Amino acid sequence: MSNSQAIVVSSLKHGETSLISSLYLYDLGFNTFIIKGILGSKKSKYNKAHFLPLSIININFSINQSKDIGYLIESKSEIFYETLHTDIEKSSVVIFLSEVLTKVLREETDPNPKLFEFIRVNLIWFDKVEKCNNFHLKFLIELTRFIGFYPSINSMDKYFDIELGSSTNYESSKVLISGNVYEIFKNILGMEFDELNNISITKELRMKILDHILDYYSIHLQMFKIPKSIDVFRKIF
Repeated sequence: MSNSQAIVVSSLKHGETSLISSLYLYDLGFNTFIIKGILGSKKSKYNKAHFLPLSIININFSINQSKDIGYLIESKSEIFYETLHTDIEKSSVVIFLSEVLTKVLREETDPNPKLFEFIRVNLIWFDKVEKCNNFHLKFLIELTRFIGFYPSINSMDKYFDIELGSSTNYESSKVLISGNVYEIFKNILGMEFDELNNISITKELRMKILDHILDYYSIHLQMFKIPKSIDVFRKIF
């Protein structure tokens, strides 16, 4: 039996009473676990709230090396969120980011403590702050530091080439960020999370920047697909 802190990336119903949960473990990286009986009518030893998207929990588990799935033995909350699963705007961000992370973290099968701490620390910050409509933009940009394609920016350049992953003075491809959108994109890159509320962005510009970021992910991550929750997300943000 092993123990680790874990971030719940996603959970799916399995059979009538069980869940299959994808977890990102501090000690092991991305792994999938079956949680038996959690949805049964009888009182389960597991708490369903522990497996809401992006919950931070501590788990005891076992993994059969000959199979792709592990078994959870025990779980408990590591962090008790105050707003992430109850505030409608924040919960929509959580659902959206959990979809992105499901696609991104599947490739992270080795432990990466710095990536784990990045996700953990910033989820806790987002839970505590009253409001931050630009959190998801900064989170997605900073996430690329850990998966190998963080934007390379020269502040004097006029464009950002999404295919190259760097700024340029030339219209070098058809997938460029330019004009006001590029200025805001650069500003977000240069900010800390706790400075994000200092920048005012219209809903239209926020969605344009998000679309560019998702295109950036699609180009640089072979298996990445646009999250299904994007349509609901657009209505809220």
